[in-house]
Amino acid sequence: MIFFTPPREHFFRPLTHDNRELCAAVLRALHERVHGANADYAEVLTRELVLEVILRALAEPALRALAFEAGQTVRAEEERAYAGELLRKLKEHGWLEDYRDPIDLKPTLKLSRAGRAFSETFAGLDDSRAKTRQRNMRSARKALAAFLSGRDADELLDAHEFASRVVQDLQDDIEYFRQLIQSLTREALAQKVAWSEFNEFIETRFAREYAVRLVADSAERHRGQIGEALEVVRALEGEQRTVVDGHLLQRAPWLEPQVQGRSPMLWLCDRIESMVEAACGLKLPMLRSEMNNYVRRFTSLLRQALSLDYGAESPLGRSMAWLKEQAPPQREALLDALAQRLATSEVRLAGGLLRWTLREREAAAVESAPLVVDEQSRLNALLRRAEAEAFAFSDQQVLQGLLPQLAAGPITLAALPVRTAEEAVRVLHAVGAARSTEGRGLLQARRLAGRVETPYFQADDYELRVEPLAPVERPPAALGRAD
Repeated sequence: MIFFTPPREHFFRPLTHDNRELCAAVLRALHERVHGANADYAEVLTRELVLEVILRALAEPALRALAFEAGQTVRAEEERAYAGELLRKLKEHGWLEDYRDPIDLKPTLKLSRAGRAFSETFAGLDDSRAKTRQRNMRSARKALAAFLSGRDADELLDAHEFASRVVQDLQDDIEYFRQLIQSLTREALAQKVAWSEFNEFIETRFAREYAVRLVADSAERHRGQIGEALEVVRALEGEQRTVVDGHLLQRAPWLEPQVQGRSPMLWLCDRIESMVEAACGLKLPMLRSEMNNYVRRFTSLLRQALSLDYGAESPLGRSMAWLKEQAPPQREALLDALAQRLATSEVRLAGGLLRWTLREREAAAVESAPLVVDEQSRLNALLRRAEAEAFAFSDQQVLQGLLPQLAAGPITLAALPVRTAEEAVRVLHAVGAARSTEGRGLLQARRLAGRVETPYFQADDYELRVEPLAPVERPPAALGRAD
């Protein structure tokens, strides 16, 4: 579509004047009043209501200074005339449009389609607004379950939309922490500690948003269930897949140029899986890293501020202020005296603490035991190493033991041998290794209705089969054990 056509030919002109911040505040307020969480949908948007919103924005001193000169006495008629002029501009340039109420046929106003979209963007940029917890991962999993239950194509499209929001939410969180780190740097240059932003993050954002996103709605928590649901969806064949593909193309015409002759259902499954993998393998580690960087940098600046204690009321602050007030001869004499006193000082790091204490200075150094290397010590070190590595298997090692057993065809977990503790642990890790980055191109894991019961554990049974293009005769060189 062509956007800049009448009446949107000069759509952004109201936001190019000196009072653009006032205009943006009015658009945010209108969106919250009409389409926000606390909107009263029984109330229509009349001219008087829009003027009321504009006059309420003019009551704020910072925004009022954009419309009228400071110290100027403004009458109520002038304020209402200014509000009417702003309303006229919003209508003229396509933000608002006339609308006739079908119930009582009274002329009213409404946000145009473009006006609603951009005013929602202004409202969403306000980080101080209370945000609800995100449940996109859980919603994607439930949408896939609903699709498998009723074969409704809309549920599969909803799962794709929820999965795409997961990646976008995590990216927004990463950008948020990067902005906090930049703010910390600015505050540190001004010799301040950003207490307000840190308290807002700990008390509000982390408790209400990030704790849920990292625990209940974590991509890693629901990754396995989403993967299993996608495998069941991919297993649909014949008439079922044809019906679903037809419904998808009917409800989402944008899929046709994307799939390029493939099945739209399989394309959506691949996209959902790729987005979940991107959230687990890329975005979540980046989010944890940025969050850790922010907390570590704030802690470092706080320790520095407490250790330096350069406030005006501290002894160091008073000494520096007194030194600055003295004449040059007295100042140089005092600096020479301080240099003589500090010349014999020894500077050491505090070992992770903020200050040295008297007890730490007087504590006697603990003498370490002499290092003894004999046959018994070597044997003890070898035993400790063997105990630590006894049940530590990598995905490559598990796959190396599974591939030879799959040479004759598919096999279930219940059919794998569990004669030793090592074999039992490998059976427990078989499904995870098959779905890992290394095993995804070699094996397929499909959940069965039965369960595996051994003297050591009970679990759901799975069928493991080799991918059609994967080599079976011998494990790949990358999976072999190092000599």
